[in-house]
Amino acid sequence: MLFAIGGGACYAFALHYANTVYDGWLFDSAKSLALVVERTDHGVILDLPQSAVRLFVWDVSDTTYYRVSGSSSGFIAGQSDFPATPENPDGAVDYQGARLFDAVIDGRAVRVATLQLPADRFGEAVTVQVAETQNKRRKLAREILASVLLPQIVLIGAASLMLWFGIRGGLAPLGRLAERLQAQDHRRPQPIAVDDVPQEVQPLALALNDLLTRLESALAAQRRFVADAAHQLRTPLTSLKLNMEQALQDAGHGNAGNSAGNSVIPVLQECARAVERVTRLSNQLLLLARSEPDAIATTPFERVDLSRLAREVGAEWVPRALRRNIDISLAVPQQAVAVSGNGLLLAEALNNLIDNAIKYHPGGGHLSIEVAAQPQPCMRVVDDGAGIPAPLREQALKRFYRVDRSGSDGSGLGLAIVQEIVRSHGATLTLGDGLGGRGLSASIVFPEAAAARQ
Repeated sequence: MLFAIGGGACYAFALHYANTVYDGWLFDSAKSLALVVERTDHGVILDLPQSAVRLFVWDVSDTTYYRVSGSSSGFIAGQSDFPATPENPDGAVDYQGARLFDAVIDGRAVRVATLQLPADRFGEAVTVQVAETQNKRRKLAREILASVLLPQIVLIGAASLMLWFGIRGGLAPLGRLAERLQAQDHRRPQPIAVDDVPQEVQPLALALNDLLTRLESALAAQRRFVADAAHQLRTPLTSLKLNMEQALQDAGHGNAGNSAGNSVIPVLQECARAVERVTRLSNQLLLLARSEPDAIATTPFERVDLSRLAREVGAEWVPRALRRNIDISLAVPQQAVAVSGNGLLLAEALNNLIDNAIKYHPGGGHLSIEVAAQPQPCMRVVDDGAGIPAPLREQALKRFYRVDRSGSDGSGLGLAIVQEIVRSHGATLTLGDGLGGRGLSASIVFPEAAAARQ
């Protein structure tokens, strides 16, 4: 936009200077013609031979017109249908006693110079007019414009490149700073390096580091609180659970004939179930805190055989599955499928997946625990139960999110804990359709880099 405005202004100036040059030449032509106007006994004449006329009007680019007239004699020489000089022509200028203005002759735009000769010399007022088309003027204006704009275009291009590289170089530190921020683990933010950050950007980098430090402190305090609270709850809950079980035994045996003792049994059973749920929740909170990145970072990884892990964990769930009339099967290779990881946490992840599969199964179905070595180490739990609708599977991985299931007493932490454990091992948790298109399949796929030597 600015370049177009500048180009228009340059063309206007170029045309002005071209007109100034050619207006002088046009005035000279009118003055030369006035020099050959003579007064004779027969009146005023133009003493100009025909050869001189041809020389006068000759031009390669433009057409020249002329006219000489007297106030009494009328038309004397030249072109008879010459336009009259208007009273106030647009763009008219006075030039050394002559009048210059724009007009039209034979449908062509021309520039006209009008010169009034004194009446006392010729016996009447004589007007000399010379007109010329404007081709040379416009050509000169274009040449001037080109000579001005071409260097400007080059300079603007060079300045734009310098400005682009300058801005890009100036913003490069901010880009690197943004990349370092994007690379941060949101669960464990760390201060970013500021050694190579320019002095102008260092206040921003230092402020961000201060924010990240305070954020990490707040997150660490939150994790410590959850871990401490869950740990502190375990002892009183365990004691309460044992006391409830003892009270149920006493109410069932010692007071078998007592109606009051029998009436308290349902209350005690409901309290026992509530204690069981709270105990499970506290255990899950403690496990969630232990699966956080900063907590798991303190525990070195070791070689874990997924085949052996699946057999041991799966065997513990067989009695519960049979009580629900659920057939549980193992599809595990005989050879070891080893990965590098934390065996206890991986066992808890598998326990949570199996627990969810049994807990939310309507019963009378099938559950399969599978391990595969190719194409990547994988551990999978597949069932044909209620499953999770596809649109809700991503949300089901969030903490405390519960899919609406009738009669469930879950806390919404099971899959979130599995997700944290899986992430800490660099693996991926994928939820899909279960057996026969029903139920749910939960797959933990380990990267090839996590595979341990056999």
